[in-house]
Amino acid sequence: QSLKDKVPVEAAENLALMLSPFGPHMGEECWNMLGHDNSLAYHSWVEYDEELCVDSTVTMGVQVNGKVRGEIEIPKDADQDLAMEEAMKQSRVAAQLDDKDVKKIIFVQGRILNIVAK
Repeated sequence: QSLKDKVPVEAAENLALMLSPFGPHMGEECWNMLGHDNSLAYHSWVEYDEELCVDSTVTMGVQVNGKVRGEIEIPKDADQDLAMEEAMKQSRVAAQLDDKDVKKIIFVQGRILNIVAK
């Protein structure tokens, strides 16, 4: 079967290269199907881009009075104000804080947001 317009050729080649240590015969077959005449054993290993491996956002738990009430997804370097803004968009968090005074906010960047309210 043809991979045209379905899978990028570069991705299929990289998959064949990564498959070859575990199933060399399968990797060679895929390599030949992709139109290569020489063995993939002599081809260089797959390069990776370290920038693509870094997460730019983080999922944090939101607690109200010590109980988990929701999760928010914010940028890794977000401050407490942005975290509170996103937390207040959560219906379960907002419901717990209705008609209550926020006494303390414990914010650990990239980890957790804990709101103490009475």
